[in-house]
Parts: sequence; C-alpha cells; structure tokens
Amino acid sequence: MRLKDTRIKILLAIAFILQMFTAWHTYFFHSDEYFQIIELASYKLGLTPVKNLTWEFGEQIRPSLQPYIFVWIYRFFTSIGISNRFFIFSMTHVFVGILGFVWCNYLIIKKFGQEKYLFLLLLLTNFLGIVPFLRCSFSAEAMGGLFLLLSILILEKGLRKDTHWMWCLLAGIVMAFSFYFRFQVAFCFVGLGIWWLINYPKSIKKMFATKAGFLIGVAVNMYLDVSFYGKMCFTPYNYFYANIVEGKAASFGTSPWWFYIAILAALTVPLLSFFLFGLFAKSLANYKNPYAMAMLFFVLGHSAVGHKEERFVFPVLFFMVYLAAEAYRSSTSTQRVIANLWNNKYGGWLVKLGVGFSVFINVLFVILLAFEPYKQPVKFIKRINATFKDPQQTIICYKQSPYTTESNLEYHFLSESKLHFTVIKDKATFLSILNQQSNIPQYYSIKYEDAMNDGLENLVQNREGIVSSSFIWRITNWLGSNYHVYIPDIWLLSRYK
Repeated sequence: MRLKDTRIKILLAIAFILQMFTAWHTYFFHSDEYFQIIELASYKLGLTPVKNLTWEFGEQIRPSLQPYIFVWIYRFFTSIGISNRFFIFSMTHVFVGILGFVWCNYLIIKKFGQEKYLFLLLLLTNFLGIVPFLRCSFSAEAMGGLFLLLSILILEKGLRKDTHWMWCLLAGIVMAFSFYFRFQVAFCFVGLGIWWLINYPKSIKKMFATKAGFLIGVAVNMYLDVSFYGKMCFTPYNYFYANIVEGKAASFGTSPWWFYIAILAALTVPLLSFFLFGLFAKSLANYKNPYAMAMLFFVLGHSAVGHKEERFVFPVLFFMVYLAAEAYRSSTSTQRVIANLWNNKYGGWLVKLGVGFSVFINVLFVILLAFEPYKQPVKFIKRINATFKDPQQTIICYKQSPYTTESNLEYHFLSESKLHFTVIKDKATFLSILNQQSNIPQYYSIKYEDAMNDGLENLVQNREGIVSSSFIWRITNWLGSNYHVYIPDIWLLSRYK
C-alpha cells in the first residue's frame, strides 16, 4: 500500500485541516436542512415554539433521528458548561466532517491502495468542488449518503467467506439508519438487491441477517419517532403519502427527467466535471459493483420523480471519484483514449488548458467554502449575536428581519440575542421612521439587493456597520456599484444617525 508515501501523508494532513475549516463554516445549503432538523431539535429542547415549525411537523413526515442526534450533542455540550449555540452547531458539522473524511478516504485507499495514481484519486476525493462542504453537512442528503457508503463497506466485509454473518446484521442496521436519514436511499436498496442476487445467490443466511439488521434499525427509529411526536406514527409512509399520493412535492415545481444528468455533469467544476461524469456514467453498467448498482438506481429513481432539486443527488458525489476510477481501471481502451487526448500534439494543449482552468477555479472555490459559509445570513446572525450590545434598542428592518426567511420562518435556535426588530414593508414609511426623533440613534437592517433595487443605495454604500463578512461585503459592493449584479441575502446592520 502506498500510504507509506510521504506525499500521501502530507496530502491527507492538509485535506483534514481543510475539512475542519470547512466544517466550522458549514451551516447549511438549503433552509430545509435547518428548519427540518435543528428547529425540530430545538422544539424538543423546549427552545422553539411549535408555531415556528414547518408544515412537515404537523404531517409527521420527518424522521426524528437527526433532531435527536442534535439534541444529544446539545445536551452533551451544555452539561460541560458550553451553551453557545453557534459553537454547538459548528461542532456538529465538525463531527460529521471527521466521519465523512475517514469513510470517503478509506473507500479510495481500500480499493486503490496499490495503484500508482492513488495520490491523484485522494487529491480529487478531498479537494473536488463542493465535496469537502458536503462531507461535513448535517443535511439528510449528506448523512444518508455517508451512512449508505458505510453500510456497503460493512456489507462487502460481511459477504466474504471467512467472515461471520454478524457483519451483515450490522450492515443492515446501518442501512436502516441511512434510510431514516434520507428515505430516498431506498432507491439504492433496489440496486443492491439486484447486485446481491446476481453475485451472491447462495448467501441466504447472510441475506436474512442483513434483512434482520434492517428491521432492527427500523424498529429503533420507529421508537424514536413515536417518542418525538408523542403518538404512533410511521414516518416513511407519512412522507410517501403526503409527497407522492397527495402531490405535495410536485406542488413545489417539477423538472424534466434529464435534470439530474445535467446537474451531475456540471456539479463539481465544469470541464473537469464533464470528464469525471463520463467515467462515472460508464461505471454504472458494472453490475458486479455494489456502489455502481446503488448509484444507478439512485439516479434513475430520482429522475422518475417529478419534483427535483440539485441537493437531492448530492450523495452521488461521495461515490463519483471512486466509480470514475473503477471505470478507468477496468478499461484499457478508455485509458488509451484519455492518454491520446492528453498527449495529442494538436489538441493536447487545449485539453491541458481546460483542465488547468478547472483546477484553478476549483482551488478558489474550495478555499472560499473553507472560510466563508454558503449561507451568509446565518453568519450575519452570528455577528449580531456577538457584537450588538444594545438589546433594548429597536432595529428598523426593511421588508424582512435578518432573523427570518422570506417565508417568515424564524431562525429561533440561532437567535440568541433577543433583539427587537420592527419590519417595515413600505419604503416611504421606512424612511419616515428613520428620520424621526433626530436626538435618538436609529439602527436599521437591510439587504443590499433590496436597497439597490429600491433606490436606497445611500443606506448601504460607504456605510459602516455589522456585516456577515467584510470580504463578501466588499465583493457585493463592487459588483453592485459597477455591474448592477447583486449577491443575494447579503445584510447590513448600521446606525442611521
């Protein structure tokens, strides 16, 4: 195994440090990840009122596994005297980041430990686009994908002739947890079932052990759900009935069947991602590979459902580099084609230029996500909590409070500073209130985009105050002033007089 290579040790050390920085600044990608996990946990902790929960709570369609995990993490930290909610929130992502880092790298090292291109594969695994960000996300998609990866690793070990059937039992339990993290992981189970029947038709005892483990995991999660909701419920059925039978998911919009193909082809870094996706797609025909069969049916299943969002296929990225490498290793013709493209005396320079450009953009992107959260409004709340020292002062907000979403859901758990916000929708009224009582300091909060679109640019340009990030604020101001391009959800809290 090439792990003794000093270069690989240095690479993994740098990758781990980057993963921890990224984890610390990873809040969430989509608001659903927060309101359907953290606010549910906050409700269980007695911090969030039921009126602040989303419609999914009343329908009892969300599994309680992740909210309970966060509840346990929160209680652990508060039991040792740490109560800062942002610290606990970030540490949750650190824990996930450690698991994601270990499991994803273990897969590559286990499968390609003897290959001369192991260094390149580890480089891609740890520094490719949004992968470091996703590996420490506490979202249902990320957790479901990571536990699916773990379950297949355990299952492969369990199906060896020299191992005990208990490994298959454990694999089944982990599969159940991956299912309860993200119900759509069930698509992968179809692929895994077909793979098993083709490659291990005589392993009946171990198949029953895996099924028994899955049922044990389901029973544990049913107990958690009943405890959380206070009455008997089966969240997988409730989820299916509300979203598919009643059509709730489709009411949020539908997309064509090829949507995920386009997303996966460009999801990491364009040019480089097209190359990886081509190899990944080629690998899906390998019926002897459990990861390939799982991903094939995962993509097909999601493509058949009308409502589509890019985050739904994020788990595929945990497997893409590995499966692309398998496609490369198993086909000498593919290796020749790639070598000819790279070394072609006429067009090789263009291929190298494209790859070099992709690498450059990728490095900038990875560094940015390591130090700046994708959700800037959440960092803005953190800055307000830490720096605004006048909780009795009313803050006048234009159109929306920074502590709420546009749909008026409040970031209740993260809003530790109980400031008083007055939201004014009308521009004339907003300015009138700011100009009242000239002897009293007035504080206001406004989104950069709203200010520029509504002729209030004097409230954001050349103003000092609290922002989520000075770096992002300067970029936003430069783009807005020179090109009328606005980064969404960038806030300012400032003193008017």
